[in-house]
Amino acid sequence: MMTLVNKYVLSGFHFNMVFLVLAVQALGTIVLLVASGNFVSFIKYRKLNKGDVMIWLPVACSQAAMLYTGGKALQYLNIPLFTVFKNLTIIAIAYGEYYVFQAQVTPLMLTSFSLMVLSSLVGAWSDITFNMAGYIWMSLNCFASAVFVIHMRRTIKRVNFSDIETVYFNNLLTLPMYLVLSLGVDDWSKFISHYTEEANVPELKSYIWLNALSGFSAFAISYCSAWCIRKTSSTTYSMAGALNKLPIAMFSMMWLPDKVSLGGIMAVLLGFSAGLVYTHAKNVQKREQPKGQQVLPTSIPMDSMKSDSDGSSAAAQQDSRK
Repeated sequence: MMTLVNKYVLSGFHFNMVFLVLAVQALGTIVLLVASGNFVSFIKYRKLNKGDVMIWLPVACSQAAMLYTGGKALQYLNIPLFTVFKNLTIIAIAYGEYYVFQAQVTPLMLTSFSLMVLSSLVGAWSDITFNMAGYIWMSLNCFASAVFVIHMRRTIKRVNFSDIETVYFNNLLTLPMYLVLSLGVDDWSKFISHYTEEANVPELKSYIWLNALSGFSAFAISYCSAWCIRKTSSTTYSMAGALNKLPIAMFSMMWLPDKVSLGGIMAVLLGFSAGLVYTHAKNVQKREQPKGQQVLPTSIPMDSMKSDSDGSSAAAQQDSRK
């Protein structure tokens, strides 16, 4: 849903306000999180403190880079091609985990990676227009996504964040970045003059409604992403995301005016097959490893909820965990 909404918002209207869309998504996530905390008992998170902010800030910056480059790539590429090339990030993440966490890369995983590369080549071959700007932004997005996912997993382990706290800190730290960048980069003067005209009011209402929908989607994705990375691994998280590429491509072909080609369909099917092979490889690997190993924390220590606003308690807890 997020991919389809972003594609429509960024290419279906007169203005491509990328940073505005990202700011709306971050704000929507924070509002839903805070509002849910008043009704749901398990939604708890530690208060902002200097120690945790300084540790988590690089993760928030890498997330901002990932989302912005992804939005720019969606602006120039159709959704099937975007999703196919997005899968190449999995290979970068797998070898990043190999060097950072000493995670094993098995022959079956290499087979799935080969299928992923093949799907990308087929997708590129079917892209007759060859949008160079789209490919540049897509390459930057793959790199930024790999850095974000690996760095996020490493930092979660360091600060002992829960899933809710990961969502809270990510969006709260990136929201000011998006607002400042939107005011400096997005074309607000033309945007306001266009939508203040009475004839464009219906379009403005659609724009607001879709942005609100993207904010809700961002909240769901933020929580599920942190949950999945904690319970599995960065590579598995990325490959699990690859499995949704087939329905995404099908919906985009039905609802959006993107060109549908046989090569594009084959690329998506190959990418989906690569996801199935990788899933089998991880199941085989899990059977061969000792059970009961937990890499990342699954609960919030009670003393971490009592951190001072100056961050001294958080720093002391981090030292004790080390």
